[in-house]
Amino acid sequence: MSLTEEGSALALPVNDVGCPTCGTPLGPYELLCPSCGAKLRHFLNVENLEPRQRELHAIAAGAIAQATALLANAHKLGVHAELADDLLAMAKKAAVQGDFSVALDLASRSGQEAETLTVQFDAFQHRVQAAKRAMAAAREDGADVSDSEELLSMAHEAAMVGDYKSALRYALKSAQRADRGRGQYQAWKVEISDFLK
Repeated sequence: MSLTEEGSALALPVNDVGCPTCGTPLGPYELLCPSCGAKLRHFLNVENLEPRQRELHAIAAGAIAQATALLANAHKLGVHAELADDLLAMAKKAAVQGDFSVALDLASRSGQEAETLTVQFDAFQHRVQAAKRAMAAAREDGADVSDSEELLSMAHEAAMVGDYKSALRYALKSAQRADRGRGQYQAWKVEISDFLK
């Protein structure tokens, strides 16, 4: 087996044995070895397909590769992306069965889902930090932040099940409540000091 150049990265030809680097069994549309991460190149027999099917095959393979990369990034960050994983698995199965238009649709949806979840997860992480800073400032001023803490707890619970949209909303509300509580406490302090004069 010889290595081939594909852009700047080496692609290893895949055979029936599995990954040429570590021997892990592979599916016919795996572009990266799930065990060792080696970039793989498949030599599929597509010459017998009609031109339109060959074109769809190439586009579907690209969409599968894109979704695989987006999911790898999501998993690396710790994003719960079960739906995107399932869609990608169905896309690979459709491609193996020669239904390239369905494979393209499923892989595209998988990639979109993974990308959306990753963006929501990242925004959630930033919003949690902002909520913690707001709560610390409110606590320092003597304000009650129990509502903010409860909302932040709800945000973490939502994130644990992969509902990043709700988690983001709860974290935002947590920061807003802490800021509002701090403002109310400061206004109360000013009012008391004016009364005591």
